[in-house]
Amino acid sequence: MNKQKILIIFIFVLGAVLTIEGGFFVYKNFRINQSTAQNIQLDDQEATVISIKKVMPAVVSISVYEQAQTSAVNLNTGEIEIRNDKINKGSGTGFLITADGLILTNKHVVNASVSKTVEYRVVLSSGKKYFAQLIGRDPLNDLAVIKIFDKNLPFIELGDSDKIPIGTTVIAIGNVLGKYENSVTKGIVSGLGRTIAGSDQAGNVESLDNVIQTDAKINLGNSGGPLIDLNGKVIGINVAIDQSGQSIGFAIPINDAKTVIQSVREIGRIVRPRLGIRYVMLTPESAQENKLTKNYGAWVFKSPDSDQPAVLKDSPADKAGILAGDIIYEIDGQKIDGKNTLLSVLQKRKPGQKAGFKIDRNGKILVLVAVLDEFKE
Repeated sequence: MNKQKILIIFIFVLGAVLTIEGGFFVYKNFRINQSTAQNIQLDDQEATVISIKKVMPAVVSISVYEQAQTSAVNLNTGEIEIRNDKINKGSGTGFLITADGLILTNKHVVNASVSKTVEYRVVLSSGKKYFAQLIGRDPLNDLAVIKIFDKNLPFIELGDSDKIPIGTTVIAIGNVLGKYENSVTKGIVSGLGRTIAGSDQAGNVESLDNVIQTDAKINLGNSGGPLIDLNGKVIGINVAIDQSGQSIGFAIPINDAKTVIQSVREIGRIVRPRLGIRYVMLTPESAQENKLTKNYGAWVFKSPDSDQPAVLKDSPADKAGILAGDIIYEIDGQKIDGKNTLLSVLQKRKPGQKAGFKIDRNGKILVLVAVLDEFKE
């Protein structure tokens, strides 16, 4: 009996176990040694380096210039001279999505002005410089597409942002502070389906639904840059940071940009369906705070800081009978909550298509149908 106990202890000290398989004793090693752990660490490091190397040639720095009048004193005459100069209005990041020069970035990166004197300059990681043409700004999301004219350019492969779990390792690349080009930070996906209200340096405020939260450091100038996975595929477009905390950054899921990319490829411009409402996505907390009858869905809501109505006049929503205060909680049988935000569901439709809405109006359930039209920039 004592010999059997000694034998069992000896086997486990070796880090192995004897099991019976098919009537025979089988020796199985179950110990993970130090070299195995080091290999796992090296694999992660190697995958990181390979992914960055794969993506970096397609990441670009974007600078926006606008013609403006400046005054200067002529030291010889003492007179003030008025000159027309190109003034740098801002900078950011973008990334090539096609070999013929389409670049995806944020709308707030290129939105310095609608003036015809605006000039977009693009610099590749190779140092090659281009002038770019604005193709369009997305009316539904903080996205824009510009184009440089060349061929056989490096471009980034698109991933699937619907399949990324929390904890996924991600890498952010961008033009930090407008002077540290192609800076790289690494972290994980910290949260999914976030709703945030962001503002740019000009004070423009925009609400963003279904964004990815990451602790990969995103700095000023990173806007428009890619958030990639360890396969070197872009899964998000870096868009914002929460300055009240640390390492709290946000990216627009790449799947929310795919309809934009498709319409630019097929039509040459950004085409988006319009419903014509202002809304906020509800959470159980916000619903309770406002004493609403449903704790999820899109609440048609007029911000007290805006003079714009909750439902735009003569819009598809107005014609369908949607009113301020309504809660849209289903579209064509699809529940509106979490990742299925109003934006993410509607952007898959096309102008001219019908959409059926289930609405909670002070506890009363209504079914309304709207014919979507097209956003006009």
